[in-house]
Amino acid sequence: MRAELARERALREELEETVQRKSQSLRRANASLVSLARQVDRMVKERTEDLARDRAEAEAESAAKTQFLATMSHEIRTPLNGVLGMASALADTALAEGQSQILGVLRESGQLLLNIVDDILDLSKIEEGKLELERLPTDVVALMELVCRQFKPRIEAKGLSFTTLYGGELAAGVAWVNIDPTRFQQVLTNLLSNAVKFTDAGAIALSASMEPARNGAFLLSVTVRDTGVGLSAQQADRLFEPYMQADASIHRSHGGTGLGLAIARQICERMGGTLTCRSAEGDGSEFCATFQVARAEPAQKLPDAQDDNALEILNARRWKVLVAEDNRTNRMVLHHILRECDLDLHWVDNGEEAVKAWRRERPDLVLMDVNMPLLDGVSATALIRQEEQASGREAVPIIAVSANALVHQIKSYLASGMSDHVAKPIRKQKLLSVMARALRPEVGPKRKPTLYP
Repeated sequence: MRAELARERALREELEETVQRKSQSLRRANASLVSLARQVDRMVKERTEDLARDRAEAEAESAAKTQFLATMSHEIRTPLNGVLGMASALADTALAEGQSQILGVLRESGQLLLNIVDDILDLSKIEEGKLELERLPTDVVALMELVCRQFKPRIEAKGLSFTTLYGGELAAGVAWVNIDPTRFQQVLTNLLSNAVKFTDAGAIALSASMEPARNGAFLLSVTVRDTGVGLSAQQADRLFEPYMQADASIHRSHGGTGLGLAIARQICERMGGTLTCRSAEGDGSEFCATFQVARAEPAQKLPDAQDDNALEILNARRWKVLVAEDNRTNRMVLHHILRECDLDLHWVDNGEEAVKAWRRERPDLVLMDVNMPLLDGVSATALIRQEEQASGREAVPIIAVSANALVHQIKSYLASGMSDHVAKPIRKQKLLSVMARALRPEVGPKRKPTLYP
């Protein structure tokens, strides 16, 4: 009996010892798990903080880059407005043949510099995924014809022949589709510009067609062929890389940044198509741009940069126009552009004076610079709109005339109450057309971007 009790006691003690060991092991394991959980939690927290910090730094860097590019664009566009504006004024005077040639070089060089600035901004927007596209009713045949007319003098000056051919849905000579007309024109302009630049003899041909694709969409194809110098296979591979040209000698002989084709391909891809090249050295080149488009109802024709009715509208009566511009050179440019119209002009050089003059003069139209002392153009516009709403006074068309020409800037101006935007350097016909549209009662001041034809 005693022996049995002793065995039970020993067994119980052994079990208790085993339980104690297991408990200690579990406590140690639990402590390890708690420690590991805390470590993982700390690591996750640190990683989350690192990611948040990296994201904040990346966003700050992107914002700084955007601000830098916007500032540089403004600072380059402002003096270019003076250069190109005064060159335009000089072109309206009697010039000797040699002077006309010098002036032509001056204007061409100024426009080239502006194109380079625009290309750099476009590439930056593409790299950051901020290139915005619109889908507007556009007669693409009319737009292509417009671009071809613009290139015709340059082509004829080089003694080249030029042909156009429209097939498929374009054969009727008119085709309304939803597309971004500005970007479509940019691609077409780049292809024709390169063809003219690199073709010294022979011909340039543009052909375009539109064929049904999937889901009711259409594939719009535009091909530009030339008999220029052509490219080797190795050179063709480099064409669509940013800042790259087929050969270093191209930059020396023809200039350029090497951005145009890279941007054009990105635009095509963003519009559901692509841009390809077929070429043989010494045997010319063929570039084909494609776009996914949908049919559109014909849009109301609005006056655009080619509209000859602008002067007629602006001279229909003596419109009272308030001009808010603080830069002396920009004032000279505006004065030259507006002198063809019998306008009652009132000039101010800051936003505060603009608001006061609006109250006092009751103008028919306001041309508003954005960056001005005392009160900027956006704030001045907001004050005018507030007072109009409070008093029941009819809204005056306010056109932003600014060297701030980035998409997000223009959108913010329109959101603030401005009716339209004209970028500096100011193109004379563009400004007159926008003013005429704002003063034309059946169209009114607020509108969508220019449509074609």
